Amino acid sequence: MALWRHLAFAALCVVMLGQILVAAPAIAQEAPTEVAPPPPVTLTFLNREIITFRDSVGPLTPQQRAALSHRRLSEIDDALLENEIELEQITLGNRTGLVLTLDGRLLFGISPGDIDPELPTTVEELALDAREKLKEAFSARLEQRRPQVLARAIGFSIGAAILCVGLIWLVWLLRIHILEWVNGIIARSIERATHAGFDWRRYGYAFTARIVQLLTTFTILLLAYLWITFALSQFPVTQPLGSRMGGIVLQLIEDLGAGILDAIPGILTVAVIIVLAQAVNLTLGNVIQAAEERRLRVPLVDPETAGATRKILRILIWGIALAVAYPYIPGSSSLAFQGLSVLFGLMVSLGSTGVVSQMMSGTVLAYSRSLRPGDYVQIDTHEGTVSEVGAISTKLITPNNAEVTIPNSVLVENTVINYSQRLGNGASQISTKITIGYDTPWRQVHAMLLMAAERVPQIAVTPAPYVYQRALTDFYVEYELFAVISTPAERVPALSALHGAIQDVFNEYGVQIMSPQFYEQPPQPLVVPKERWFTAPAKE
Repeated sequence: MALWRHLAFAALCVVMLGQILVAAPAIAQEAPTEVAPPPPVTLTFLNREIITFRDSVGPLTPQQRAALSHRRLSEIDDALLENEIELEQITLGNRTGLVLTLDGRLLFGISPGDIDPELPTTVEELALDAREKLKEAFSARLEQRRPQVLARAIGFSIGAAILCVGLIWLVWLLRIHILEWVNGIIARSIERATHAGFDWRRYGYAFTARIVQLLTTFTILLLAYLWITFALSQFPVTQPLGSRMGGIVLQLIEDLGAGILDAIPGILTVAVIIVLAQAVNLTLGNVIQAAEERRLRVPLVDPETAGATRKILRILIWGIALAVAYPYIPGSSSLAFQGLSVLFGLMVSLGSTGVVSQMMSGTVLAYSRSLRPGDYVQIDTHEGTVSEVGAISTKLITPNNAEVTIPNSVLVENTVINYSQRLGNGASQISTKITIGYDTPWRQVHAMLLMAAERVPQIAVTPAPYVYQRALTDFYVEYELFAVISTPAERVPALSALHGAIQDVFNEYGVQIMSPQFYEQPPQPLVVPKERWFTAPAKE
């Protein structure tokens, strides 16, 4: 057994050695990983860009070359700055470059690797350009040391600061006057809304105050920015910074101007679309209003549903106008605008699900013509006069003068009993029931009920009240009196007055208002003899 173990171990060693020998050539043939070239670094001296180093020279990277060159430039004595900067050719290995020297001092060198591959130039052109920039920097350094130049720059800066402070003070005063003027316009413009019961003025004041505050802050910051730009431009050393800051403002103004000019055709197109949509909306609105007022007959437009039709057409017109105008809105093609549009649409879709449902229910109510303002209706447990039929909800005024708001979806799902619609002219029908025994002549009961209706001032003479016998039960007859009142809001007072009049009339003629109940057979039949059929106040 020991022999077999030694043989197995030897075989395993041979296999592992074979795998190593096979993999060794592949490992040896792998290419070394390429090292990324160092990033280019720009040499800056006295706020001026001199040259950009892109190549490593010997052990020095572009960053090290820029730092070393800056140190050499900073150490130059002012007395040497007026001397001529010389260019000397130098060869490093197989590459030939140029070095810039001043009075025998090495400033920095330029190699062919410093040439921008995207710009067709030579080492000589790079060196000449760097020499001109160095001369400008040296001249600015010398100018900065002159007392006259420094005094003039400080004086102009102080004068500009005084002017800037004065302008800021003027802007602050104008802010107060502009705010008072705008608030006056707001107070006059929304005075009617205030009379309607809701004061919008404080919201308008807060909004305009915030807008004026933002504009004032922007103007003050702009004046401060311009002063800093002017002050930096007065000093030779910082003049490039001032030029760059001024260039930013000019570039911004140029971009805004170009953007405004580019947006003018789109804005004009949107304006034309809005004017056309407004014209179509007004024309159709006038036509439908004429149909609603029955001054014009329009096919498929009923006077009862003209209001709902006008609202639907208005939504369709402006929806189509928005869809057509959207591509012409400045900035609509940008990803930010499209993202905001998608986000806004998603928010509206998620948040308006219930609102859209209510509006669709309101449309169903409008076209079903089940109720209208002024009708007296009963909806589930609520009863009252319809005061408003809106797109989302309907409002009722109950007999106790309470306002009930019912969502339109609830109206669609419940039975609506309308007491006014079939009568027209805002009238409403009322009725009351009474049960009288068989021993009272029915003609007398009819006459007494009609007489009681005549005594109620709220009940209209035309159409005349009438009585029906609704049921002949085991012990009594069920009578129901129907009448019409001209004011639906007086339904409860009218019923109360009618009940009192019925009691008075029945008491006057000695008729007992009671529903008899028998537990055994009466001793004689409860019938009305023929001679009593027309008992007063009944008439033959």
